[in-house]
Amino acid sequence: MTELERQLTEALKRLSAQYEREQRQHSEQVEALRQRVEALQGRVERQSAENEALRQRDRAGAKRPRSASRHRGRRLVVLLDACAFRN
Repeated sequence: MTELERQLTEALKRLSAQYEREQRQHSEQVEALRQRVEALQGRVERQSAENEALRQRDRAGAKRPRSASRHRGRRLVVLLDACAFRN
């Protein structure tokens, strides 16, 4: 094996190892994002169920405090904005 062939072989090995590391990191990032999306979907589903329960209660004649409703809505918007901002 000539010196040039040895250098090329070593360079190829380094590039291959770097590629594998980057692929692993990418896969880990994708998995972390998938988990975050699932968690947010769960929150949205719970919030939707709570909203539906409140709508049903309102239809039945009960009144919820307006400020509590607005606060919950703002909290959800801030949460979604914060999650989007991290990405």
